[in-house]
Amino acid sequence: MNQQELRANILIVNDRPDQLVALSTVLTPLQENLVMARSGEEALRQLLHHEFAVVLLDVHMPSLDGFETASLIRQRGRSRSTPIIFITAYGQSDEQVSRSYSLGAVDYIQTPIVPDILRSKVNVFVQLYKKSEELRLMTEAEHQRQLNAAKEKLEAETKRNLFFVLSIDLLAVAGFDGYLRQINPAWEKVLGFKEEELKGAAFTTFAHPQDRAATIQQLETLKQGTAITYFEHRFACRDGQYKWLGWTASPFAADQLIYIFARDITERRLAEEKIHRLNRRLKARVAEVSAVNRELEAFTYSISHDLRAPLRSMQGFAQVVLADYGSLLPEPGRDCMGRIVESAAYMDQLLHDLLEYSRLNQAEFECSSVCLDSVLKEVLESLHSAIQEKEAQVDIQEPLLGVKAHLPTLKQVLTNLFANALKFVPPETRPHVRFWTEPIESDSHSGPNGHVRLWIEDNGIGIEADQHEKIFGLFQRVYSTETYPGTGIGLAIVRKGAHRMGGQVGVESRPGDGSRFWLELPAGAQTHHQGLAAA
Repeated sequence: MNQQELRANILIVNDRPDQLVALSTVLTPLQENLVMARSGEEALRQLLHHEFAVVLLDVHMPSLDGFETASLIRQRGRSRSTPIIFITAYGQSDEQVSRSYSLGAVDYIQTPIVPDILRSKVNVFVQLYKKSEELRLMTEAEHQRQLNAAKEKLEAETKRNLFFVLSIDLLAVAGFDGYLRQINPAWEKVLGFKEEELKGAAFTTFAHPQDRAATIQQLETLKQGTAITYFEHRFACRDGQYKWLGWTASPFAADQLIYIFARDITERRLAEEKIHRLNRRLKARVAEVSAVNRELEAFTYSISHDLRAPLRSMQGFAQVVLADYGSLLPEPGRDCMGRIVESAAYMDQLLHDLLEYSRLNQAEFECSSVCLDSVLKEVLESLHSAIQEKEAQVDIQEPLLGVKAHLPTLKQVLTNLFANALKFVPPETRPHVRFWTEPIESDSHSGPNGHVRLWIEDNGIGIEADQHEKIFGLFQRVYSTETYPGTGIGLAIVRKGAHRMGGQVGVESRPGDGSRFWLELPAGAQTHHQGLAAA
């Protein structure tokens, strides 16, 4: 701490407030700590708690006067040498001056005071105090530094010894001849050998026969002065078993010594071997399951494809019967033929959806930046009849953000979502569908450009909360086919398509409040074309 940082305390003792203010004004330019006391008793209390560079003491005060206060100040060892300047406004007798100096005063000043002179005198004692404090602090700091250095050295030595003795790892010092010179108790605890047994032969002889050649090679490498090296090998135990040790060794060529840090890694190696076995079994199982899945998908595709031909024939013949011979059939017969046509149409749609789902599993495709404006235009055109029939209102909120997707799959997914929005509305209700996009903040999983969320909101019948996840499964339906026809595969195709494009899908809905389906995909190029605000 330098003199500028150290601020000295100056004690001003006077029973008159105006004198305290005057003296404070004179000494303020010194920029030191000014402490005020209005009596001798208060001055003594201040001296009990603080050290002062100088004391300005009024001679005439009630109770304890200046001389009595100075006498008590000199009786305390801490303040015995503190400079005292007496200040009086009541004359200056030889007796008072003599008494003041006998009490150790350094000056006796009579008012009126010359500010510059008083300030200079006080500043002299302040500088002397600061010099003394600086010297004292330097002496104490040097002494403390020496004490700390000795303490740190002692603590380091103690910790080093404790570390060596108490360490749960195996610590040792070996010679270039391969013999252990010094070991800690952990060796006996881990391996079972006594210290003299371990020191009685080169440590390479304790290595597993299959690891001995590699251990000798490591020793030769260390003897060449190679920097710290790490290796693992099996080391013999007293009970005839072997344990895996991970060695870190560093040579010190000047003393022909090797410093060794070893750790028992047997559990880790056994766990790794177990994991390797499990991984091999898992890979084999995955390969089996993948093969079964491929067979099932091929079987599903084949069945779905092969069933459609006879099914369409059945549907066509039934339609011909109704068209050509319907008038000859009784009412029950016409009803049965109508049911055949409807069931065949439903089955054909079901097989079509199964084929689409199967294609999503089998297809190999790459995603690229897609312009949503053109995609939506094609989707809405494909649903033009349904939109016109239901007098639906479709609002597209622009601008639309670009996404990365597989174009045919994205069209299929959006078509299914828009078709559901048009279908699942209460009777006599005009469908109202809104579509918009919003960016999703990028994170460690979404890539550098983040994701884009596509929203499709409707004014439909809504979905119970416990069905929000279930509806994306195969053949899952919330309402009966009589009320709202369908195969129960459309949203399963939506989820499968979203996942294959590196995205996800979800829904927010309550019964009677409509639904908001969202499709989240990786962000693509930001392209936009006008002319799709509403349909």
